[in-house]
Amino acid sequence: SPQVPGTSFTARSMGIDEAGDHDPDFKKESGGAMEHRPPQITEIVSGILALAARKGERIPLAMIHSIVHAMKPLEPILSGLRFSLTGDVCYSRDIDQAINTLIDSGFLKIDGRSAVVTGRAHQFWRYMAGFLTNSRIQVIHSVSLRFHDLLRRAAKSP
Repeated sequence: SPQVPGTSFTARSMGIDEAGDHDPDFKKESGGAMEHRPPQITEIVSGILALAARKGERIPLAMIHSIVHAMKPLEPILSGLRFSLTGDVCYSRDIDQAINTLIDSGFLKIDGRSAVVTGRAHQFWRYMAGFLTNSRIQVIHSVSLRFHDLLRRAAKSP
């Protein structure tokens, strides 16, 4: 994927290691002024799951962890994400927190072993715009597009 020459969007360059406790509650409006703070890795993962999702889309929960794990070496923005590996199963507490945040906000609902997208991506975009620049949101959106492309391809193949 093309990047701006000399620009690398990594966890460190986006300030993730320096982030404090910032639980997203994008039901509330930001109040106007942008506060420019670094995102938490769970907010980045939430953005990846949310920004390119389609309303009504079913996301198998087991696939979220494995697809994001496969993407991690290729996506510098995921460098702060940690996984536990047990055999063929990979798990990330950060991904679970992101899923729970999206459920609590009403963006996702659980149906069996899948998360179903209820819509509202525009609200998450607005929430992120309260503390990220457009270029940072675009980076997360690009990763989201790649995630959902991989997810849709994996869902089509047996």
